[in-house]
Amino acid sequence: MRRAGLALLMLVGLSGRSAAEVRAVHTIEPRAFGYFLGDTLERVVEIETGPDDEIVPASLPRTGPSNYWLEVRAVETSSERHGDGRLHTLKITYQTFYAPIDPRKVTIPTMDIGIRGLNGSETATIPSFTLITSPIREIFPEKSGETAETFLRPDASAEQRRSGSLRTAALGAAGLSALFLILLARDLAWWPFHTRPTRPFSRAVREIGRALAKGGADGYRGALLAMHRAFDTAAGHRLLAADLDTFLAAHPEHDASRSLVERFFAASRAVFFGEAPREGETQLPPTELKALAATLARQERAAR
Repeated sequence: MRRAGLALLMLVGLSGRSAAEVRAVHTIEPRAFGYFLGDTLERVVEIETGPDDEIVPASLPRTGPSNYWLEVRAVETSSERHGDGRLHTLKITYQTFYAPIDPRKVTIPTMDIGIRGLNGSETATIPSFTLITSPIREIFPEKSGETAETFLRPDASAEQRRSGSLRTAALGAAGLSALFLILLARDLAWWPFHTRPTRPFSRAVREIGRALAKGGADGYRGALLAMHRAFDTAAGHRLLAADLDTFLAAHPEHDASRSLVERFFAASRAVFFGEAPREGETQLPPTELKALAATLARQERAAR
């Protein structure tokens, strides 16, 4: 019976050591006087616990108004090993909005912080803190001979700073922006560059992309027609496969793409006039057709 009792006491002792353990609570307080409306103060709280204990996040103060005159601005936490236990550090920043009519004592109330262990929890109580806050001006300044005009201080004069380097940088940025705008207008044929030679293959890239996005045989046929219209516009007349040598002689910038252009005309002939239209899409897949249009567009821009 005695052995059973001793075993039970040992189990209770072991379970007790596994629960949360608050060993000490230390506070590092700021000064307790000389606060005015809008001032901030920081309290540092150190909580010593067991090695496996941690602070319950939900028990920490939340930022925002705490009461009608006090607001929590920030809460910072850290934890580190300390001997055979753990040291938790809280930094709580407060801001006072109390506007007293004379020096007045106010108290930041106590606060309970939850500490969680492996098999239980405990509460660490942060003590209250009393500070003295003072008015920022007299309640009746006219009694001392002051008026609103003499009591209020004049506005501080603005500091004059040299702005030559900033002005030069701004003018340089404006000049570069104007130059880039002119280059963009030329590339997109905006006014006054709207009368420049057309770029049919650049337009065909967009039309082919829209046609292929529809998918299916109709989308592929529409992409082929868009490419044909681009060749017709570039040549100035209806361009057939038999006229390809003459076209490339007049537009040597596209001669490097001769083999792909010939594949395009062969695929178009198979789609529109062949007995097996799907063979055309096999000869020149949609991705290669789109790539051909992009290549011709680049060659077109480089030549013009």
